[in-house]
Amino acid sequence: MKRILLATSALLASTALHAAPGLTLYGGGYNWNADFTGTISSGGANIDVEDDLGMGKADQSVIWLGVEHAVPLIPNVRVRYFDLYESASNRLQRSFEFNGNQYVASTRVDSELELEMLEGTLYYTPIDTTLKLDLGLTVRHVDGFVRLNSIISDSRLDVDEMLPLVHAAARFDIPSTGAYLGAELNAIKYDDSSMNDYNVRMGWRSDFLLGVEVGYSRINLDLDDVANLTTDLDMGGPYVALSLGF
Repeated sequence: MKRILLATSALLASTALHAAPGLTLYGGGYNWNADFTGTISSGGANIDVEDDLGMGKADQSVIWLGVEHAVPLIPNVRVRYFDLYESASNRLQRSFEFNGNQYVASTRVDSELELEMLEGTLYYTPIDTTLKLDLGLTVRHVDGFVRLNSIISDSRLDVDEMLPLVHAAARFDIPSTGAYLGAELNAIKYDDSSMNDYNVRMGWRSDFLLGVEVGYSRINLDLDDVANLTTDLDMGGPYVALSLGF
C-alpha cells in the first residue's frame, strides 16, 4: 500500500512535465476483486486454494506510469505496480502437509497470501502510426508470502524473486474518436518455472487528459520449488481503470 501511495504521488507530480517538448506521459490505475484459483505446495501434496483453503476472490490494485520520447536508440520507460491479497478461514475436509507442518482434517485453517510485484519495462516502438507496436524487456520483482495457521500448526513461506520477462504490446487508435483497442503480453519460462500476464483492453481518452479503460487481465505464477514453495496460481478478470495522458 505504501508503494501505491508513492506511485500515485509520482503520477500526480508528473503533470509538471507536461510542458517538456518531445515527451509523452501516461498513467492509470484500478482496484478490483480478481478471480483467484490454483494450487500451492511445500513438501507435500498440492493444496487447492479454493477447495482446501476457501479462497476465491483476491483484492488487487494496479497502478502504472510511463514516459515516451522521440530520442533514437534510448528506450521508452514504464513503471507498474501490482498488489494482490487474499485471506480466508476454512474447515479442512482432508489432511495435508505444508512446509513440514501437519494440517489435520476437521480443523480450521486461517490462510493468507499476498503478492507484490514492482516492475520496470524498457521498450522500443518500431511502429507508431494508427497502429502502435511496443517490444522490450520487463524486469519484475515479486515479493510475497503464504501463511497457513491452525490450532496445532503455523507456517509462513516468503517469496522474493527478480524475473526478466519479454514484453510486447499493441494498440490501434480509432481515428477522430479518442478511442483505442489494445493488448499486452509479458512472459518468461525458466527451468520448470514460468510467469506470464496478459490483458486485452479498449479505452477512450478525452481532450482534457483524462480517460477510461475497460479490459480483461490475467496473471499466472508457476513456481517450482522456489524458496521451498511450489505454486500454480491463476488470477484475473475484467477491470475498469482511470487513465491520464499528456
